[in-house]
Amino acid sequence: MVEQNLKDVVKGMCKAVAGGRSAMAGALGMTDTTFTNNLYEKNGCRFFEISELEAMEDISGTNLLTEYFARRRGLLLVEIPVFEELDQVELFSKSIRTAARRGHVDQIIQESLKNGVIDEKEADEIMRYHRKHLQARDAEVRAILALFGKKANVQKG
Repeated sequence: MVEQNLKDVVKGMCKAVAGGRSAMAGALGMTDTTFTNNLYEKNGCRFFEISELEAMEDISGTNLLTEYFARRRGLLLVEIPVFEELDQVELFSKSIRTAARRGHVDQIIQESLKNGVIDEKEADEIMRYHRKHLQARDAEVRAILALFGKKANVQKG
């Protein structure tokens, strides 16, 4: 599988910020040159510290760093959803979304198997969308528990 390294993660976080790398550097209190030197470990500069990487993730509003560390350890990152107003219509919508994501994974697999072999790039794409499917399924199950768990507690009490 094609692995993403920390430099790619930093680049991705920069792309997510309006103004890109320059804006990220400014938000961290660095010059563009210092940021670039840290990123590429040039001119005697060290790579970013974990606190700087965490700040970049916060600034970018992404989960790229967290996802990197989860993938590195073979773990699946699942965001715990917040349910404000959950009803059966929303639950149905989550169910459809989960099914669609599974279908998308199946389509990618089918397309990849046309030549009888799944290459590294195809495997990476399959796994990326498989993770999205599992994340959607987790959100769906949590929604079921949140919606019907409350009703069960009310009926018991």
